[in-house]
Amino acid sequence: MSFKHASAPVSAQTNEALSADNAKPDRFTLIDTVRRAAAELRIGPPVIATLDALLSCLPPKRPHDIVFASNATLVMRRNGISDRTLRRHLAQLVEAGFLTRIDSPNGKRYSRRDPAMGTVLRFGLDLAPLFAAFARLRTIAQEQAVAIARNAYLRTKLRVAIHLSLANDCDCDVATAAQKALRRKLTNDDLNSWLEKLPLTAKINEEYEGKTAEETIDMSGSSGQNVRHQQNSTKDLNDKEDLTTERKTTKSVVTLDALTLACPQATGFLLEKLRSPLDIVSHARRLAPMIGIDQRCYDAAEAKHGPLGAALTIWGLLEMQDKIQRLGGYFRAITSGARSGTFDPWNLIDRLIAKSQNCPRTTAAQLG
Repeated sequence: MSFKHASAPVSAQTNEALSADNAKPDRFTLIDTVRRAAAELRIGPPVIATLDALLSCLPPKRPHDIVFASNATLVMRRNGISDRTLRRHLAQLVEAGFLTRIDSPNGKRYSRRDPAMGTVLRFGLDLAPLFAAFARLRTIAQEQAVAIARNAYLRTKLRVAIHLSLANDCDCDVATAAQKALRRKLTNDDLNSWLEKLPLTAKINEEYEGKTAEETIDMSGSSGQNVRHQQNSTKDLNDKEDLTTERKTTKSVVTLDALTLACPQATGFLLEKLRSPLDIVSHARRLAPMIGIDQRCYDAAEAKHGPLGAALTIWGLLEMQDKIQRLGGYFRAITSGARSGTFDPWNLIDRLIAKSQNCPRTTAAQLG
């Protein structure tokens, strides 16, 4: 493997120190953005985990973005991956444009300061390109989110078209083929192609589709200070399921102030006051890696309980961390594992609110 040699002296304090108080994104926001843009960037979860380990080596306030940690330290922070795997991940990060090597003559990572001149020689793994690319990564992540939402919308629309086609013509070969195609992962172009082949797609456009104001999560009350939960527990229809599914609806209202009072552990990591339910969700996504929850596990929880339900589970579990040995495993069990059938995030929050206010649970459930 070839290395780039760049050891020119630089000022000891040429730029503003990096911290949560300036424009640099924090580690968790940055990693969350990279994860959501990963499909376009063509880097996998193991490489992102290595990038997270590199970011964990940077102190909060610093005049540079260079990691001085040795390979042995990075291997330990990556839970014991092999040195060969680590080197491969670093090469991929260099290729992706997120990392630059600044190599010393002996291959070590360190810094040397001249007290007389006030200059510093730094040798290590420079993450400055990653921070410089944050705006671009955020744009890619947003585009990926739109594409994923569009894919889910088209899949639902195709299911409706298939159902109508089979209801009107049981021998509809195109509908049967489309039904089998839904078992696979289809691109948006694939889904549009199937919709064009089905004869009743035009009817869906006329009778089912409607224009609405853009919404991210329908869960906020007046002025964004109340969190409303309306969960429909339904299964997607496919060729192996009955067309009739059981629907359960539950409702609960919780104020943002009550949530912050009931969950001081999660609240302690906030950089600013909660303004809307979207802040609850974004904060939980930053907290999840801190307690050992990987992106796949968190995505499964969101698919089962919705974005807000998964987020409230993170908030609630942080209050119970002294009673749970492995938060990551427990989170997986109750949100998408064996215990997920009976778990309700809102019941968990109701109990915590009742405990914080020292009042009966029935009163906590009525908070508005």
